Amino acid sequence: MTESKAESVTETEASALAPMFTWAQVIEATGGKLISQAASQDLSFGAVSTDTRRPLKGQLFVALKGNQFDAHDFLTQALDQGATGIMVHLDQIALRQKVGEENWQKYSSRCAFIQVADTLRALQDLAYYWRKGSQFKVVAISGSNGKTTTKEYLGQLLEGDLRVHVSPASFNNHWGVPISLLQAKSNCEWVVQEMGMNHQGELTRLCEIAEPDVAVVTMVGQAHIGELGGQEQVAAAKEELYLASPQALHIFNLDNEWTSAMHARAKEKGSKALMTFSGFNASADVCLRAEQMSLAELEVSGHIAGVEGKARVPVCGRQNVVNLMAASAAALAVGMAPERIWAKLPQCQGSWGRSQLVRLAKGTQVLFDAYNANPESMKALLNNLYEMPVKGRRVAVLGEMFELGEAASRLHFELGQAAGLYGLDELWFMGPHWRDFEAGLRSSGFSKNAVLSEAYEQSLALKLGSVLNPEDVAIIKGSRAMKMERVLEDWQSLAS
Repeated sequence: MTESKAESVTETEASALAPMFTWAQVIEATGGKLISQAASQDLSFGAVSTDTRRPLKGQLFVALKGNQFDAHDFLTQALDQGATGIMVHLDQIALRQKVGEENWQKYSSRCAFIQVADTLRALQDLAYYWRKGSQFKVVAISGSNGKTTTKEYLGQLLEGDLRVHVSPASFNNHWGVPISLLQAKSNCEWVVQEMGMNHQGELTRLCEIAEPDVAVVTMVGQAHIGELGGQEQVAAAKEELYLASPQALHIFNLDNEWTSAMHARAKEKGSKALMTFSGFNASADVCLRAEQMSLAELEVSGHIAGVEGKARVPVCGRQNVVNLMAASAAALAVGMAPERIWAKLPQCQGSWGRSQLVRLAKGTQVLFDAYNANPESMKALLNNLYEMPVKGRRVAVLGEMFELGEAASRLHFELGQAAGLYGLDELWFMGPHWRDFEAGLRSSGFSKNAVLSEAYEQSLALKLGSVLNPEDVAIIKGSRAMKMERVLEDWQSLAS
């Protein structure tokens, strides 16, 4: 959480918005106090921002303090960018010292400086205030895998039919969710909000802020197993999305043992507002299966609320069937007709780093799926490559999976073991657990070419890229911290 990581609406967008808050309403929402001589009781803000790198005219700037950066060190930049409100946790004396007496005299009569006990909590309280005072409803999406993709698919299904705001990027945590809600315009009908977590209680807090009307957990896997201590703990943390939104319509994945158990518990409690999706259970509200798969598209068939259909969706990978089902079920929950969902499924497409198909200048096709990685998503991508008809070689570049805690050695061994069984012709693994991966790879009997390194090495990337052929298919995947896009960038540079 830093001032430099959060996005903001542009000045043009802000000016197009009706005022969101007066400074008096901000104080009402947050319990703060005005510590400057703002010119007018009617001084209002058209947007809320945490980013000093963008124009802030007409906006309230909230100074968040993170582990690496403290936005209180950027208050002068916020003033220079035109902010008409500044929210801080400093008292007036400390604030005047921070911005300098000259700036204080210059801005205090026309900028509302508001002091709160904790700027993050105040940001959350302000988002809740906006959410309660607005007419929009909220779809909350979480899950170990697929939550961002499901969010994007749902937004694409609803776009054009409803006034919808989709949470940007991965604005899914304790600061991202409130910022996303505050970016929803007053005439918005639905907010599609991704919610992430890496510790117990986080989804409960996010539900307190957003008060979801529809909630879905795509699946429970081993992501964040290191922070939470085990998969049971991961499942319990994910189930908070349902338990903390008792008035919402809850959507369950019947094909995942953990979410299926959540569904059973909800039924035992007598919950009525339940929906389900499954690739195998035809009694589910949404049941889809993959008919054909290529690098460029996925053909699905089945039923949506009993309406049979078939669609060609321009995405790659069997795992996307789960995401398409989750998005379709949520679209049903929002009120979209099954026939309309079928008609719009072909408009769903992936985003950067999520099974993104890239063709190199020499013709090699690359599935770039390096936005993040965990054991389930790694094996799913390897399986997709195995199932693809490939004329040339199957090549995999894999990176370390983080946040696995004490299970990291075992899970990297298992990944190496699995990789050796998926028919790869060329393999490069990079990361601190390369020895565990190597041991697993050897146990599988893998006999093709394998390169292992503790970190990214450009020379290895260029060497591998130079021998790729037009008919080869390659995959690139690893946790975000590995910055696997460097492999793709170096491969693309070979054509220049």
